[in-house]
Amino acid sequence: MTDLVIGTFILDFQSVDFDPDSRLALQVLDELQRETQLENVYALDSPVQRAGWSFAKLFLSGQFVENIYADHRSEIDGAKGKKFEERFIAWFGELLKSKGCNAQLKMAPEMKAL
Repeated sequence: MTDLVIGTFILDFQSVDFDPDSRLALQVLDELQRETQLENVYALDSPVQRAGWSFAKLFLSGQFVENIYADHRSEIDGAKGKKFEERFIAWFGELLKSKGCNAQLKMAPEMKAL
């Protein structure tokens, strides 16, 4: 396991094609959830639409992120970013992209405030 104590990740999930992007993201999250042998550790809110974009919040439990990190430590540590949160989000965004998901991920302001 990891020596990090990680709180809930709150991400902004932004897409111009929400339905297919969210389906792909949820498939990837399902795979990671099975891999980490956890249940009910993520949620994707319903989107709000503005100017051709869909915006939703994606929540990942701290335990889920810790277990993903334990399984993918070298990949996450090698991702772009100075802080752990930045590297994890960059790694996860690249994983989604590799599966055909074109959504953009950012750390939500609510997470920055924690």
